[in-house]
Amino acid sequence: MGQHLLVFQSLALLLAAGLIALPLARASGVPDLIWFMAAGFLLGPRVAGLVQIFHNAGVTSLIVTGGAVFMLYEGGRAVDWRVLQRIWRSVAGLAMVGTLLTALGVAALAVSLLGLPWLVALLLGAVVASTDPATIVPLFARLKLPPRLAQLLIGEAALNDAMSALLVVLVVASGAGAAVNWASAGLEAVRLLVFGAVAGLGIGGLVQWGVAEGRRLAVWNEREEMVVSALPTMALAYLVATAVGGSGFLAAFAAGMVSGNAHLLGLAPRQTHQAEHQTFLWHLGTVVRILLFGLLGAEVVPAAVAQAGWVGIAVAGGMIFLLRPLVVWLTVWPDRRARWRPAELWFASWVRETGVMAAALSSLLIVDRVPGAIEVGALTTVVLVATMLVQVPTTGWLAMRLGLVSSGPKPSAKIGIGG
Repeated sequence: MGQHLLVFQSLALLLAAGLIALPLARASGVPDLIWFMAAGFLLGPRVAGLVQIFHNAGVTSLIVTGGAVFMLYEGGRAVDWRVLQRIWRSVAGLAMVGTLLTALGVAALAVSLLGLPWLVALLLGAVVASTDPATIVPLFARLKLPPRLAQLLIGEAALNDAMSALLVVLVVASGAGAAVNWASAGLEAVRLLVFGAVAGLGIGGLVQWGVAEGRRLAVWNEREEMVVSALPTMALAYLVATAVGGSGFLAAFAAGMVSGNAHLLGLAPRQTHQAEHQTFLWHLGTVVRILLFGLLGAEVVPAAVAQAGWVGIAVAGGMIFLLRPLVVWLTVWPDRRARWRPAELWFASWVRETGVMAAALSSLLIVDRVPGAIEVGALTTVVLVATMLVQVPTTGWLAMRLGLVSSGPKPSAKIGIGG
């Protein structure tokens, strides 16, 4: 079979399997992301051998990088500046300091339990440190949590995706087995952050000006132009930031923040166009999640996962029961202006599902053949499945027990941006 037909077959089968997995997730109560991974594994080279997309690294890299950029853009759109202004210290502390502390804590666990080299362990920590907006955004919409609590966790999930991606870039740049020059790494982080943010805000603002209702210079105000505007926005933000030496991932996130808060800047498109735009992104997000988690499942090496097995579960348990509560109370509780209640902090301590961004970053490492990527991928798979199975089904129950919702959520396994 020709290479192009093999790629087409792989993508078609993954999407078809995802379509079958969606009703199975609803019926079983098992999160759909896990079904997507299972489908990818069964169709992949180690079982059926029907998904062979990894022979074409360019296509795989495009899907994984594009998927990560999309999820960061959508994460930025979920941030509400009005609420964020009141709790920005808590969000910044949890998303930035908390992500760094989580990455270091996971690395310490991996070194002590597995004996991994520190740089490989740091790579694992950076990959799994982010929480998942694809999981919590629709879940919180059903739970009807207090707005500031929901925005704390949505803002964290959006911001720590960018932080996690940045940490991965820094660890990879440091070089496997090489000594880390922390002064140089600090300067690199500043450059990535500043150039990425400026590029994303600039591109995002320019496109929003072009689609805004009532603007004299608005040139893309027809329905089809506005609906698809997100695609060139996120792509250009990523490319421009990368070209000038900034973080393309952070740029996509910043562009998404501009898009999601355009009404506060006087740059909102027509309401009907906005609704169609969101519907388009919602459906596209489903496709992205199916492909990302299908590819992650196809990459699974059973021997590596079996070897990681109990150790991976121990790492996941350490993240859930030790690191997460510690990080929340260290970074959020000191924000006295926010006046967080203990019930809110305990709820935040439980919500730390690993998801789409970890899958995307893990896949990128494997595609780029980064040393230690197979071990990181296996452990990421175990951590992802463990946090999804333990925390997703119990989040609504815990919110009700803590008195944070007035009525119970409707049970659903359909999760994710675009889900």
